[in-house]
Amino acid sequence: MVVEPIEIVKRIENKYGNRLSYLPNSTETKACLPLFEDADTGILFVYIPEGEYNMGFSDAEYTQIQRLSDYPNISIEEMQPVRKVKIEPFLLSITPILNVHILRYNKLFGKSVEKDGADYSPFFCEYELAKSIANDLSTKILNEEEWEYACRGRSQSLFCFGDSIPSNAELEKWLRWDLSSLTALNCNSFNLYGLFFGEWCSNDFTNTLAQDSDIVTGSKVVRGGGAMFWPWQDEEWVCCLSAFRMPSKDLLNNKAAFRLKLDI
Repeated sequence: MVVEPIEIVKRIENKYGNRLSYLPNSTETKACLPLFEDADTGILFVYIPEGEYNMGFSDAEYTQIQRLSDYPNISIEEMQPVRKVKIEPFLLSITPILNVHILRYNKLFGKSVEKDGADYSPFFCEYELAKSIANDLSTKILNEEEWEYACRGRSQSLFCFGDSIPSNAELEKWLRWDLSSLTALNCNSFNLYGLFFGEWCSNDFTNTLAQDSDIVTGSKVVRGGGAMFWPWQDEEWVCCLSAFRMPSKDLLNNKAAFRLKLDI
């Protein structure tokens, strides 16, 4: 039996009242972290605890990736230098926003945002629309520091699933587009699913992770990837690296998925 940190639950209930319902026995909970459901949209939010981690692609990770490929097709410079980042606790949607959430959003606000795909597949849109939806729902888009921390789930391995590439059967549970039955899928240690569709972050893209790095004009940061190319033909797994980042100018149709954050 999972014992939930009651003081955290009370703190969140005091802040959000009837908006969020605590789900102590949810089957979607595979980690010992409190889970909540938004009353209006049905979005599930998990508690992400505070922590500190090394952001970026480390020397240790470079050593590990060379065991998988002699010449990995990635821009290592874009993921360095490694720097220590401290993250405060927050609530995060356990999946990217799905088309079914957009249907409920439309009904709630009298909007007519068009979905593209099955109800329980990720919703893709341009950044400004993602930001507008987040604002309407009194939520935020993650910054990339928060995104990488959430993806890693306190690990410093190449991927949130370790330092090696699982079997195709296991990868299917990480990369599946149908997110209607989460109990059949794999999640990371923070109870996050569907991490590999390419997600908007609020930061402007910089050429490196250095604090004074040049900004790529007109590009936001996109994190996560790999599911877009499944089943893989080559080394598309590099897009699943926890430190992987790309400029939005490289997106097809300038559209990506996104998660929503609630401050505590």
